[in-house]
Amino acid sequence: MREEEIVEELKKKLGGVLKEVKIQRARRVTIVVDREHYKEVLKALKDMGVDFLEAITGVDAGDHFEVIAHVGRDISVAVKALVPKDDPRVDSVVDIFRGAELYEREAWEMLGIIFEGNPRLRRAFLPEDWPEGVYPLRKDYRPEHPKPLR
Repeated sequence: MREEEIVEELKKKLGGVLKEVKIQRARRVTIVVDREHYKEVLKALKDMGVDFLEAITGVDAGDHFEVIAHVGRDISVAVKALVPKDDPRVDSVVDIFRGAELYEREAWEMLGIIFEGNPRLRRAFLPEDWPEGVYPLRKDYRPEHPKPLR
């Protein structure tokens, strides 16, 4: 599929749930949705043959979080979910893309974003004695006394 075909097919299937759809450049499409539609859009893309999970990243955008799933084949599609900081929850996509588990664990551990339905949200990167509720990739994180990781 070409970029335009992906965009048109998604608009036809999901129209109103897409906040923004943009062809960034050749082979790059970005879609912005509210968190309620994140999983739905990724499922639609997989059904269209855009079925390889490249990565999932989390970003502290200041007043909200962004969870960005990068999926593709010949074309890379970034699906960006806007997640409020006061309720940092979004549906897990592990049941659609098995490889999502570790990416979701990283965003949970580093930013505190809860992926509802992920069967293994537990530490993967930080030491076991890392304080609960402290997330090193949040913009407001300031270590009092930096401690080297073991």
